[in-house]
Amino acid sequence: MKGLSCDLGVAAVVSSGDKVLLVKEGTGRHKGLWGLPKGFVDDGELPRDAALRELKEECGIDGEVMGINSLRERVMDGLQGIFIAYDIKVDSNQIPKACSEIAEVEYVEKARFDEIDWVSDAIKSIALNSKRKTSSSVVDFSSIQGHPYLLHLNLGGNVIES
Repeated sequence: MKGLSCDLGVAAVVSSGDKVLLVKEGTGRHKGLWGLPKGFVDDGELPRDAALRELKEECGIDGEVMGINSLRERVMDGLQGIFIAYDIKVDSNQIPKACSEIAEVEYVEKARFDEIDWVSDAIKSIALNSKRKTSSSVVDFSSIQGHPYLLHLNLGGNVIES
């Protein structure tokens, strides 16, 4: 089997009641736009660990992965791209603050989402998907396999046409 080159990115979806933790990009091509704490997976890193690292780097808080919120797949200019958004639980006593390349960090009510300039419609859809009724589970086979090996089971869902 031949391996493929792949663009692999992740996001952290942190919600509190009807609010979702959002970041305003401070640099780069998305400067001034809102989205989720996100970034790329480093060599040798599990995607879920990358999501936790990005949350720490961009917002200064730690969390625990509860499951997969959503997965985006694409092919652009012949390169496959996978983007995994993880639902992450944080302790309520942690106060997020803008770090590294982030201009602002805020828990934003979903009712305000239409007023925001988003990085993309896909990121907005992922943020809206927080606290959904379907659930997922993680089974850790790492000790049996002898290396990081996680199975994410999504327990329900539908295909939604945009």
